[in-house]
Amino acid sequence: MKKKLIIIISSIVAVFLIALLILFNTVLKKDTTNPPGTIGNTAGNLYNGGLFCESSDGYVYFSNLYDNKTMYRMHPDETGAKKLTHTSCESINADANNVYFYQGRSNGGAGLGFLISQTGIYKFNKKDSNTITCLDRVLGKYLILADNDLFYTSSEDKVSLKKSSIDGKTKTVMLESDILPASIQDSTFYYINNQKDLHLMAMDIKTGATRQVLAEDIYMPIIEGNNIYGIDIHDNYSLIKIDASTGTKTVLDNSARVDMLNVTDNYIYYQTSSSLPALKRVLKDGTNMEIVASGVYNSIHVTSKYVYFVGFSSEIPVYKTPAEGPISVTTFDTALLAARENEDNN
Repeated sequence: MKKKLIIIISSIVAVFLIALLILFNTVLKKDTTNPPGTIGNTAGNLYNGGLFCESSDGYVYFSNLYDNKTMYRMHPDETGAKKLTHTSCESINADANNVYFYQGRSNGGAGLGFLISQTGIYKFNKKDSNTITCLDRVLGKYLILADNDLFYTSSEDKVSLKKSSIDGKTKTVMLESDILPASIQDSTFYYINNQKDLHLMAMDIKTGATRQVLAEDIYMPIIEGNNIYGIDIHDNYSLIKIDASTGTKTVLDNSARVDMLNVTDNYIYYQTSSSLPALKRVLKDGTNMEIVASGVYNSIHVTSKYVYFVGFSSEIPVYKTPAEGPISVTTFDTALLAARENEDNN
């Protein structure tokens, strides 16, 4: 009798544990609705590859260039670095529950990194990065999350802008055009009309309706309220600011061609090319221009604490400087040490 009772109790416990496991997996895989205005990453970061993404959960998710571009997370002050995936990642986006990214290459090997080796749009739940799933196997990248949809380029038959729900169940083609989906504000996606006149365009992400915003040829537009920061294609690739409500254009720097930019709360960081190329920064009103680092750099990424960048000819070392306050360029040693520690543990 006692043995039978033990078997019954063990069976009940086993059923209970299985039910808990099923419930846990269901909760992890469930997609909750994002509030209106949710944006997965900043336009400036996405233009530069989307290798860093600061999320509302207090973490920065980043592609570790010291570890084959696999994803890590850390706090903005660079504490608590931890590896999350074994596959390469870029165009990182995040909402309250999930992290989304584009995988453009396979790192080979065995395990999860080998099984998930195809290019495409992927996501995982923040509570468990092993819940990684593919939303769309495409060749494209330039991914951005807006509200409850993902927008990304696809290069299957011809380059187009696609939209997918965050659960991957609903997919549509928004535009048959090769554009950079990065800058969204108030459910409006901003881009340049690269099939016609390079003027600044806008598309309602809910209806798909498009309209011309300004007859200005502005590359990498970053929208902040009424202000549009970008590069003037037909004026020596100058750094400019445009008031969208009046159309007034202010030239912030026309001393040399500007190749890329990103913005913090107070500064614009940008790379210039000339006989003396340099990564510079200037206040958003065009004053207090400073050289951050002489030479050619790219992949300029911004978090609340730091601005990260790399040399033009190499992905490493990764450099950084405080986003605000005095310039102080050092190397991103946190990422290097975390990669070495992960290698030692394996």
